[in-house]
Amino acid sequence: MSRTKGMGPLLTAAQTGETARWLASRQESAGEFPWIPGGKLDPWNHIHAAMGLVTAGYLDEARRAYRYLTAHQQADGGWARWSVKGQTTDNGHETNQAAYLASGLWHLYLADEDSDFLAEMWPVVDRAVDFVVELRMPDGSISWARDPEGIPEDYPLLTGNSSTFGSLVAALRIAEHLGHDRPAWRTTAIDLGDIIRNNIERFTDHRMPDPPGRFSMDWYYPVLAGPIRGAAGRRRLLDLAQTGTFLSEGEGCRCVSESPWYTIAETSELAIALDAVGLVDRAEEVFGWIHRYRLDDGAYHMGVVMPDEVPFPPGELSPWNAAAVLITDDVLRGESATSDFFRSLGGEDVLDDSELSTGTNDSLAASA
Repeated sequence: MSRTKGMGPLLTAAQTGETARWLASRQESAGEFPWIPGGKLDPWNHIHAAMGLVTAGYLDEARRAYRYLTAHQQADGGWARWSVKGQTTDNGHETNQAAYLASGLWHLYLADEDSDFLAEMWPVVDRAVDFVVELRMPDGSISWARDPEGIPEDYPLLTGNSSTFGSLVAALRIAEHLGHDRPAWRTTAIDLGDIIRNNIERFTDHRMPDPPGRFSMDWYYPVLAGPIRGAAGRRRLLDLAQTGTFLSEGEGCRCVSESPWYTIAETSELAIALDAVGLVDRAEEVFGWIHRYRLDDGAYHMGVVMPDEVPFPPGELSPWNAAAVLITDDVLRGESATSDFFRSLGGEDVLDDSELSTGTNDSLAASA
């Protein structure tokens, strides 16, 4: 198993503390987590940073991050794709960004069992998930965004739809816990899971901004976020064409197929996906590769270009990057109330979907 800087695959308690303190230091005065101090913010990565704080016990700071979203939610239930210091710079509203709030809040609830805070945030979640459901397309996929003029984009994205599936599972758990029935959310999640498992070629529309197969997230997110699990998930993650394109032993997971840029977030998320389908030893091995990119203060480079190990983007140390490390370490350690969060995103408890428990169409999902 890879060991760098004297480390095993998992962090020590001291290293967790260093990374968590660094992450908390990047939270700004209104509770926000921009990519760099004073820079741009997107809601998904802001939420991911809050989830990283939760794994390290910074619960009050996480609540501040979620209350920031309450203050900036727009009338349709979504959030600006990009903002700087609370001022909108791109007013497109992405569905996966809006849905991810439910993931973050359920993750926090697992840690603190604070039903009062969950109830406080319920109106925000309710509007956000309704926004997502409104952008459902006729075949069951979900438009990736509403553009700045308020017009839905006419195609879905595989990574975004996969993430949205997991968030819908979390949203249904929140609703059930608080005594709310949202059958439209359940139907949307079931249909979305079905299209990802059984008609994944739907997400290769020629109108999409990037060619199919360019991003490693399109490879592992359908497993990470819950739609494809079990044997089909294992086959997908072990597929030689995908691993040959994106994975380099001892270095990490590429972000995009054409560039030898190995990123900490993608590598960490791949480890979570591997763990979710029972490939635990491989998950720990892959996660262990990233620690060579750790800095003395507990931060991590966003990524490194091989073979010369040049950090890229230079000097960019983003909160969500450190959060990805903390979240993955929590998952692989398997000791906390939040460690099972990603393993549970299949959603059998709230979806009542026979395909999830019977493995129907496993082979179709695996061959996609």
